[in-house]
Amino acid sequence: IGGARGGVRTLQSDGAAHGAVRRLAARPFTPRRVARLRERIQGITDGLLDTMERSGSPADLVSSFAYPLPITVICELFAVPEGDRARFGVWSDRIVTLLGISEQEVADARDALQGYLHELVTARRAEPGDDVVSGWLTADENGDRLTDDEVVRLSQTVIIGGYETTVNSISAGMWRLFQHPEQLAAVRADPGLLRGTVEEILRYQPQGLFFLIMVARGDLELGGVTIREGDGVMPLPNAANRDAARFADPARFDIHRPPGGHVAFGHGAHACLGSALARIELEVALGTLLGRFPGLRPAVADLDELAWRGDRLVCGLRELPVRW
Repeated sequence: IGGARGGVRTLQSDGAAHGAVRRLAARPFTPRRVARLRERIQGITDGLLDTMERSGSPADLVSSFAYPLPITVICELFAVPEGDRARFGVWSDRIVTLLGISEQEVADARDALQGYLHELVTARRAEPGDDVVSGWLTADENGDRLTDDEVVRLSQTVIIGGYETTVNSISAGMWRLFQHPEQLAAVRADPGLLRGTVEEILRYQPQGLFFLIMVARGDLELGGVTIREGDGVMPLPNAANRDAARFADPARFDIHRPPGGHVAFGHGAHACLGSALARIELEVALGTLLGRFPGLRPAVADLDELAWRGDRLVCGLRELPVRW
């Protein structure tokens, strides 16, 4: 909970160690690169929807679109060869699974991912390219550079954090819009509402029990409870996103709400490094999906009957059958 572990600085470090690694980690995410990423995300999205359309209606939006989009984006970000990409999804899936899997299987998946990333870092060190790993390896902050181990840890954080969460924001976001047909019709009619729609989905639809384990740096009272210096605390961002002191009628899903103010990506020094990329993926995915299939609708009579995955850290639908 603070500092570096074994000499390896991570985004979970605190103080100067965290500030240094975060500055270096942010170097490859220049406005120019992010703009290029939007173009590529659009191309990947179009290709997936082409395939879904050829396969015909009905289709499962989770397996045919929401799952393959983020893992493809991440693999292109890291310049992972196409033949290796399926393994990334399997490893990530197992690492965030809580039930129905042994601790050894989770450890094996984590070791396999780290082993692959070590090989990838070694290859990029010898022959840099135009990918994020190469950008991290060449980033320099007044002579301070990331070590190979730090790049591996950073890569693992981005892969795990950016895969499942985006999958479920896409599918659960559409599920939520289907539950509010008048709001779905509004964003279809006015693409200018798309940004606010994405922000409301992020605020309203919990991703799971995400928290940072923190230690109080001093005594304080919160909600009538005294927290002592040194006490461990686990704040839940989902609760803050339904705070009536911050959001009017917070239990209401409303895409017309002024965007922003939520903490779906955290807050302050430890705010999610990939938040801009996640927002782009959601805007492109949802906007293209609604524009491509104006008649998109659920292929089930009762949306509340759909099953959710309760075996993972990340909360998501098992499937979302749709027609168009």
